[in-house]
Formats: sequence, C-alpha cells, structure tokens
Amino acid sequence: MFFQALFSPVIDLYIFYRLSGWKFKREDYAFSIVFIGTCVLAGSVVQIDDFLVDIIQAFLIFLFSYLVKKEKKVKFIFGAILFFELLDLLITISAEIILLIFDISSSSMTFVFLLVEFVIIVIIQKYYLKIRKLLNDRNSSIFIGLIFYVYLSSSIVYFLALKSTHMTIVFEVSLSLLVLQIVFSVITYIAIIKVQKGLLTKQEQKEQKFQLELANADRKAKEAENKELILKQQQLSSEMEQLQEYSNYLDKNEDDLHRFKHDYQNILNGLKVSAQEGNTAEVVKILDQYTETQFNKKALRKYNGVNHIHEKNLKSIAIAKLSKLYSLELDYSFNCEQDIFRIPNSVNILDLVRIIGIAFDNAAEESQALIKETDNSDSARIDAMYYQENGDFEFEIRNRVRKSGVATDKISQKNYTTKKHHMGLGLANVKEITHKYEDSMIVNYYVDDGWFTFDLTILPDDESEAKK
Repeated sequence: MFFQALFSPVIDLYIFYRLSGWKFKREDYAFSIVFIGTCVLAGSVVQIDDFLVDIIQAFLIFLFSYLVKKEKKVKFIFGAILFFELLDLLITISAEIILLIFDISSSSMTFVFLLVEFVIIVIIQKYYLKIRKLLNDRNSSIFIGLIFYVYLSSSIVYFLALKSTHMTIVFEVSLSLLVLQIVFSVITYIAIIKVQKGLLTKQEQKEQKFQLELANADRKAKEAENKELILKQQQLSSEMEQLQEYSNYLDKNEDDLHRFKHDYQNILNGLKVSAQEGNTAEVVKILDQYTETQFNKKALRKYNGVNHIHEKNLKSIAIAKLSKLYSLELDYSFNCEQDIFRIPNSVNILDLVRIIGIAFDNAAEESQALIKETDNSDSARIDAMYYQENGDFEFEIRNRVRKSGVATDKISQKNYTTKKHHMGLGLANVKEITHKYEDSMIVNYYVDDGWFTFDLTILPDDESEAKK
C-alpha cells in the first residue's frame, strides 16, 4: 500500500492546484516535496489514521497559502481542500467496497485504485473551471457547506462500517445512508440554487426597473436641462442680435445725421435767393419734403431714449422689448430723459427686470388683441418710460385696452387670463414679486378712459430704510 500512500497525496495536490488556479513557481516545488513527504511519512511509515492525515494536509496547505502565497480568500482555500479531501475519501471508500465484494489481491487492488484515480483526474481536468466558479460565486457558502456535510457523513460511514473485514447489515445500511446523503445533498443544493435564482431574478427585475426609471428620470432631467440651455442660448442669441441691431441703428443714424447736416447746408445755400426774395413758403415746403424722404420717423424712435440707460440689465430689457414691439409693428413710444446708472440697492435688479418684462408683454398682448378686435392697426398704442430723480427709480407703461376690458382686481389674481384656452398668470407674478419689497417698492395699475396704466416706483435707499 506504499504506492497508494505515495500516489494519493500527489493526486490531492494536483486537484487542489487545478481548483485554486495557482501557477507553479520555485516555492511550489519545495512545498510539493514537503507536502507529499509528510503525507507518505504519516500514512505509510507512522501509519496514523486517515482522518488525521487529512487534517495534516489541510494544515500544510493553509500554512503555505497564508505565509507564502499571501492568499486572502480563506473560504475559497477551505472549499478547495474539502473538495479534494472528499474525493480522496470517496476513492478510498470505493476501493474498500470493491475489496470486500470481490476479495481481490493487493496487486489487483492497486490497479483498481489507479483506474479510479485516473477517472477522477479526467473529470477534474474537464470540469475544474466550473468547480472553481462554484467555490467563488455568490452561492459558494452553500456549496462548501454541502461538501463539508457529505465529507462528514462519508467519514462516519468509513470509520463505523468499512473497518470491518466482511459485509454486514451495518455496512449495507450505512452505505445506503451514505448514498442517500449524497443524493439529498445534490438535490438540496440544486433546489436552493433554483429558489435563490428565482429570488435574484425578481430582485434583478426590481433593480432593472429601478435603474430604468432612474435612467428615464436622468434622461428627462438632461432633456429639461438641454431645453433650458437651448432656450437660454436662444435668448442670449436674440439679445445679442438685438444689441447688434441697436449698435447698427446708432451707427446708421449717426451717418444719416451727418449726411443730413451736410445736405441741409447745401440745400440752404441753394435756397438763399428764394429766402431773400421773401418766398419763405417755398423754402419750408422744400425742406419739409426733403425731411420726409430722408427719415423714417418710426425707425428714428425705435430705441429713442435708450442711450441714457447705463445700467446694463435695464438697458437690455428695454432694447429687447422695444425690438419686439417694433417687429410686431405696434405703435409705441419710449422715453428716458435722465441718465440712469443704478437703481436703489433695496431691490434685486433681476426681480425688477422680470416685472418690466411682464408689463411689456401684457401691453403687447393686449394691443394685438385690440387690433384683431377692431381690425385697425392704429387703434393700439403703447407708451413707456424710465425716470429717475433724487436716487429713486420709476417705470411706467400704458396701453390702450378693449372696451370689454376687465377689472384690475381680477387680472392680478393667480391663474386669471383674458386669453381663451390658456391658463395665464396675469399680474399675479408681479404681485408675488413685489410682495418682497413692501417697504421699498410701490406698484399701482388701473384702467381709465380706455387706457391701462402700470406704474412702479422704487424709493431711494434712505427712504426705504427709514420706512423699515
């Protein structure tokens, strides 16, 4: 049996290295010699019990993996050891059963032993990757636990039944129980894995649904951000176009004024004789005709007064809204006679810009509705102004309204609108904004004699602080 004692640890070591995935290095050769030599010495020379030999093997592998290999996967190493120990035990049990049944010689027994070992090597060589996966996956604890259970059951059968030298009832019963234990373990493992896969599938479905909802929410958020970004870019582009148009407007008017001045001087020189002869009516008529042909009065007052606005936000909103009124071909005027560099500190400039924008938009919408109702473009009119004196700021805008106008207390209510099939906010937004500035901002709006007037006044910083 010395040959069996030598060959068995070699097969055990082969199986372990296949399952662990370790590559053979210089230190592995030295360990293999120590491992095989110790097992042969313990099993064949000293002839200690097989169970103790298994413990020695496990101890040597754990010691080598921890000290030399620096292996951190203790559960995986333990499972690999259990697996080859179980195979070794099953080979021994199979050989003992054959020996009891057939009563063959030791040489024949050695042949049988080698044949079984060869079959085991072929099986391991084919399925070692799958076994390694079972020792490493999420169900590895269940798999290793069942291996340990079968190993203990097999050890009990081996020590209690197979130590006898002939077939007995105890042996037959024990062997039957061992087979049942193995079958039970396999069925239990398959059932547990199936149930767990079912649970995992449900959990994965929930996670996938959650991930899908999260992805959809993220996509919608990005779409909203992109839309908002596109709107901001469009708004910025529109503002840049309006500013560029305003700049071109100033340059063109400056050129037109220089040309007009030069031409007027030449015309006046040409009309001196008529003037000296007292024919003043003819002089006035010619000059008036020239003025009418050279200037577009509407274009001249498109940005009238904007040059006095030096606060960039107030200037931008004025240019934007005046450009809108001009493009809608509405009759309007804008006035700002005083230079405005800043507004009182008590009000956020962005809140003020929002209010001015809403007021202009409301005036434009009502003017369009009035033109549509009367079918007369001259029926609408909008007048707006910026004014500043002694540190205050005033904005006023008024526009003609339809005869079927509404009371001002209604148009400031939330969700009220005069437009059909549309839920607007009227002046509710303005009311909500101005509520923050009760001590520094005064807002009045009213309808009188066919005109709607909106007036906003921001008190100087010293007066608003005194009211507080």
